[in-house]
Amino acid sequence: MKTYHRNFIYESNDFENLCKFIVQYNSLKKEFFVWHIGRIVDWKYNLSNFKRHFPDNYNKAAHLWFDYFHNLIGFVISEEFDNEFTIILKEQYSYLYPELLDWVKTEWENKYDKLVTSALQTDTEYIKFLEDAGYKRSNCLEMTRVFRTSLYKDYTIEDSSVFFQSMFENCNYEEQANLRTNAWSKSYSHEIDMQIKEYTRQSPIYNAKFDFVLVNNDGKHISGCEAFIDYENNTAEIERVCTHSDYYNRGYAQMVLKACMKRLYENNIMTAFIGGSYDKTIHLYGKLGHVSEYARYFYELQTIS
Repeated sequence: MKTYHRNFIYESNDFENLCKFIVQYNSLKKEFFVWHIGRIVDWKYNLSNFKRHFPDNYNKAAHLWFDYFHNLIGFVISEEFDNEFTIILKEQYSYLYPELLDWVKTEWENKYDKLVTSALQTDTEYIKFLEDAGYKRSNCLEMTRVFRTSLYKDYTIEDSSVFFQSMFENCNYEEQANLRTNAWSKSYSHEIDMQIKEYTRQSPIYNAKFDFVLVNNDGKHISGCEAFIDYENNTAEIERVCTHSDYYNRGYAQMVLKACMKRLYENNIMTAFIGGSYDKTIHLYGKLGHVSEYARYFYELQTIS
């Protein structure tokens, strides 16, 4: 069947089509997804990367492939508008993977010293395509852990000095911003940071009932996480896991994550995923009681800038 491709168009329904594509794709891939719905929504709504403030950058950071009947069959996307990209294709069109790789090389090789992408350990066909195109596996690794939320249905926090809340209950976004700023430094003003976070909460999948914090008796947010729900597939991806530096190494991250999974179970979300690419986070998530795991390997292609 004939196919065609074009740049993402910000002023169109392309974003909605990408979201629908991810949900449908994940219904087939089950646990071995490439991106969860939260990641594609963050790509548009999380303005912490200033490149996202300019619509024209989106048109350059994603390229879409369609079949003859104008159905979306796959795409190339750069999450941070840089040299790292992801390719997602419907399984029946996997043979087009080299074509998408060639497009990336042709369009982006003159912009960067190297191109970076990734492949799940289960995607042996894609890994072969990458190696044939000259990509070399790097030392970077991302590990995704799979959790059954029912295992945490009886979890209770025994530390009386802290309590678990959703932001629907807590409502103190100023204090939450202080926690996240401590965890992830920023180079812009507090006022801009608050405006960015407010805009992020306008995303179509943000739900304050699944945005969690661990609060001490003084009202300070000491740890937190956020769950993005894919209701069609009955799954959640847990992101934005952080603990204030004043409270490191006290088990608070484990507390908030386990309490989060209990709340997911209470809301009939049966499966949760947590991914990490740093040694510390990989170790932390590995202690929570996952039922399975899989790795994402990173591959690099040196280019001539």
